[in-house]
Amino acid sequence: MASELTITTAAAANGTNTLVGAWELRAGSHDTEEWLDGASDTSYPGGGTGTFQAHNDALNTSSANGYDPAPKMALINCEGGSTNCKFTLGGGIASILSIFVTSGEASPGTAVLGTTESSLEVTVTGLADGKVADLMVLYN
Repeated sequence: MASELTITTAAAANGTNTLVGAWELRAGSHDTEEWLDGASDTSYPGGGTGTFQAHNDALNTSSANGYDPAPKMALINCEGGSTNCKFTLGGGIASILSIFVTSGEASPGTAVLGTTESSLEVTVTGLADGKVADLMVLYN
């Protein structure tokens, strides 16, 4: 499993960031077909002895292995600095899948809020100094 998500801000001019929460999205984990194995020892419909029972058989390659990778989600509050809001994500994160940004401020900046991402560095653009934006980041 990935370790806890971390946020690193390089300089005070890049604003301040607060991790509100980070969760692993376990329901519907990608890259698995274990949900198809519900009654693998009998023909469907119905079931027989052993159907839907949990087991821990290291030789049975179709059974759960204890951990399957799943996408993760983090909520981050960003307060703009003099050079927008820039931070780097770490702590076992492999890639950023998507970023959504919004603000409860009536006028959060001089331009439309947006984000750019390079490797694991995120920049919130259009955010004025002292204004706050909320980000939802989906990552692996």
